[in-house]
Amino acid sequence: MRKVRFVFFLGFFIVGVLAWTIPGDDEAAAYRDGGWNATYSKGQKLFSIHCAACHGKNGQGGIGLPLNLQSFLSVAPDGYIRKSIFYGRLPRQMIAFNAILKKEEIEAIASYVRGWQVSDYQGIDAKRVAGSAAKGKVFFDGMCAGCHGINGLGGPQVGGGHVTNSVAGYAGPSLNNQGFLKSATDGYIKATLMSGRVGTPMGAYLKGKQGFVELEEKEINDLVAYIRSWEKQGAGPRDPWRD
Repeated sequence: MRKVRFVFFLGFFIVGVLAWTIPGDDEAAAYRDGGWNATYSKGQKLFSIHCAACHGKNGQGGIGLPLNLQSFLSVAPDGYIRKSIFYGRLPRQMIAFNAILKKEEIEAIASYVRGWQVSDYQGIDAKRVAGSAAKGKVFFDGMCAGCHGINGLGGPQVGGGHVTNSVAGYAGPSLNNQGFLKSATDGYIKATLMSGRVGTPMGAYLKGKQGFVELEEKEINDLVAYIRSWEKQGAGPRDPWRD
C-alpha cells in the first residue's frame, strides 16, 4: 500500500513539474530547438521593437517592404538580411542599425525573419556577374525605370504607392542606394530579376518564365552589371559579415 502511494505521489509530482515548465503560447517560440530557440526568441522580441512598426508585426509590410514573401526569402541569402539591417536604406525611412544593435542582435533578427521561410532556397551564389553596364542601362531605362525611378533612384515612400522620379508611379524601391548595393550580392539581384517577386508588381524577366518581358540570361547579366555600377567603394562603415 505504501508502495502504491509512493508511486502515485511520484507520478503526481512529475506531472506537476512538467505542467509548470511547459511554456504557454507566448513563450512557445523560446522552446523550438535548443540553442536556436533562444536566438529566434530574441530576434522575435527585437523585431517587435525595431522593425514591426514599418514592416508589420508578421513581416507583411506597411511603410516598409514585406519581408515574409516566399519569393523574397527563397532568393535572399542570410547575409543580405543581416547587412540590410546593418546598413539600412537611407535616405529612405529604413535607418542604419549598425550603431544601435550589436552584431548578435542583428543576427537574431535575421534568424527570426528566416523563420518565415517554408520554400526551398533558390538563390544564385555567384560572387560577381559578368555583363555590360552600357547595355544594361538601355534595358533598365526601357523596362525598370517606370517602377524603380530614373537612374534607379526610386523614392522614400516605397510602401505608400508613390515613387519620386518614377515614370509610371509604381512603388518600386530604390536600387541606386548604397545600403542596398552593399547588402545585395550579384546573385541575389540576378535571381530577383529572373524570377520576379510574387506578391508585388515585380514580374519575372527570364525568358520562359512567361513574364510580361522576357530576356535572355546574358541580358539579365547586363542589367545586374548596370545596377552594380552604382555602388561606391569604400564609403561608410564596413559590416562584420563582408568577405
